[in-house]
Amino acid sequence: MGRTPRASMILPLALLWLPAASHAQGGGSDVYWHIDPGVRTCSMVIDPALTQPQWRTFTRQVGDIASFKPLASAEPLGRGRFALGVDYSSTPVDQHDPAWINTFTHPDVDCPLGDAIHVPTLRARVGVSDRIDAGASWTTAPGANYGLVAGELQYAFLEESARVPAAAIRGSITALTGVPDFNLAIYGVDVLASKRVAMFTPYLGVREGVAVGTETTSKVALHREVVPITQGFVGTACRVWMLRLAAEYDIADVNTLALVIGVHP
Repeated sequence: MGRTPRASMILPLALLWLPAASHAQGGGSDVYWHIDPGVRTCSMVIDPALTQPQWRTFTRQVGDIASFKPLASAEPLGRGRFALGVDYSSTPVDQHDPAWINTFTHPDVDCPLGDAIHVPTLRARVGVSDRIDAGASWTTAPGANYGLVAGELQYAFLEESARVPAAAIRGSITALTGVPDFNLAIYGVDVLASKRVAMFTPYLGVREGVAVGTETTSKVALHREVVPITQGFVGTACRVWMLRLAAEYDIADVNTLALVIGVHP
């Protein structure tokens, strides 16, 4: 515990240099990867073979992956207080699914998508009032053409006491950035509750939302997909001095495990 908060952030910040798509699997794959030597790494590009059902599957699963994950309890920060952090999430996907094959291109056959999507993210949160927090997050895939930007607003409607847990409602929006072939946004509303137990604060909740995918290329003629999303999540947060840690598991069509480390002065 002798490290300063600055030193504690060096390792997680290094995660931002990891590619957001998973590692290469080798050239022996039995899947036809779409190849474009002009891209530096796996990038989001629609192939003319993409069908409407595949587009719906992709919209739903990216919606699950990119939806705003709280990685925090229902307790408000308090007016004027803030928290900064770096989180890292992993979501297994079926790389053999045409929904993923026909929405990505690769520099060579040794750069398939992989069996999981890994997303490192920078996030910040501030207490607007004693009950309201506002937050934002940002990520980009180094060398690729896509990233994510998100915002949240949380209202703590129930204060924790000896008998009653804290409870809050949160609204969020996430938008995919940098992809010429399509737009994708995720809108969500969470309800969550938490209760302190010694130095830990377990929490759980449910998220109802919608993912909206709109192709913007002449290569295909697909309808806009508006896909409902329901996610349950459970996690625990821990604060040690100024260091904030949390782990969360989100359950949906594809499941996500996320970890965060940060500072909370």
